[in-house]
Amino acid sequence: MAAINIKTKLALASATLLASGAQAEQEQAAQLYNKWNVDVGYLHYNEPDYITVDTYMAMINGDLSDKDTIKLGLVFDTLSGATPTGALPGSESVTVSGASGNASAEGSKGGTAPFNDTRLAMDVTWGHEWQRLLKSKSGIHVSVEGDYTSVGGSLAVEMDSKDKSQTLSLGVGVASDKVSRSSEQTPSPLTESADSIMFGAGHKNTYDVMVGLTQVVNRRTVAMLNLSYSQSLGYHTDPYKVVSIADQDDAELTTVFEHRPDNRQRYIMYSKVNHELPESGHHLSLSYRLHVDSWDLNSHTFEASYSFPFEKIHKLEPFARIYHQQAASFHTRTINYSGSGTFDTVELPTYASADARLAQMLSTTIGAKFRYMTSKKGSIDFRLAYYYRDYKNAILTSDDALFFVVDLGKSFQ
Repeated sequence: MAAINIKTKLALASATLLASGAQAEQEQAAQLYNKWNVDVGYLHYNEPDYITVDTYMAMINGDLSDKDTIKLGLVFDTLSGATPTGALPGSESVTVSGASGNASAEGSKGGTAPFNDTRLAMDVTWGHEWQRLLKSKSGIHVSVEGDYTSVGGSLAVEMDSKDKSQTLSLGVGVASDKVSRSSEQTPSPLTESADSIMFGAGHKNTYDVMVGLTQVVNRRTVAMLNLSYSQSLGYHTDPYKVVSIADQDDAELTTVFEHRPDNRQRYIMYSKVNHELPESGHHLSLSYRLHVDSWDLNSHTFEASYSFPFEKIHKLEPFARIYHQQAASFHTRTINYSGSGTFDTVELPTYASADARLAQMLSTTIGAKFRYMTSKKGSIDFRLAYYYRDYKNAILTSDDALFFVVDLGKSFQ
């Protein structure tokens, strides 16, 4: 998200730094030019029978002056495969035209619809040291897909204690999203998917606040605690997802487009401890994340990793992750009806979604990262991971995925 523009960006940064004609300034700028890090990466993600994602990433960061830093990121994704619609398996009444991009899935069977899409995302972060113990970071990001556009910005301030054993962080962020089907339309919620009224694109605004504390516990241990609050207002519904109206035997009457609340509040606590073991180069990392929100989609995440030297200069890092979430208050496998009558006689809820991502879920991820040092200032990272998700009272019972990441890094110092 690729690497083709890195040399150009380096040249532009260098040209800016060398703008002055004075020899002393040229020498200083040349030194600053050398303080750059470049990373390019590739990710392949595959869910059997569902989605395949190929991601190309590039990132460059470095010093603009003795007090200013900049980071530029670029990501390009291609997505293809099939996505669950929310309908019962075997449903033939689903109409999903272009689940993304220009794909078409009219009358898709089996509760899935084929799709393909691309995404381009860019972000820029500028860091500035105001005083020895006071720093700030400000950033902007843009992400564009065939049916989704997001633009946002953030500002964070970091304040160190005099002995630099503590760092207090304060941050705010805002994002504006445009959501629609590929036709630039959104369906009327809880109306029959075969005969729905269409409206224009939906819009959503998100506001975030974060406060964090990082503490050096001792010379081998660092701990971090972040608390954040987020509120999003506007269109949260997935314009492609539907819900089956069916009896207790899953005999389907019809499908309707889903409907989610237009307000969501989230409270997040994130804690992490990094510890260096007495053995040189061995590190243990543990983290816990608690997420509580107004949709009752509450979750717990536990992560652990252990890194150690491999053949002295390389590094191996196994990791594991366990994630559990409650179902959203409006998640439902189907909308029940008596088995007789027509759609007009069905009592519809205010909100309903059969999206498995909103169901009760237990997810487990295991994997490993291997860092191969190509030189003192260059490396190649390989990461391979597998995850398995188990759902309760959902259209899907389980799914799994395998992903592979390659990242090349080079430091110019």
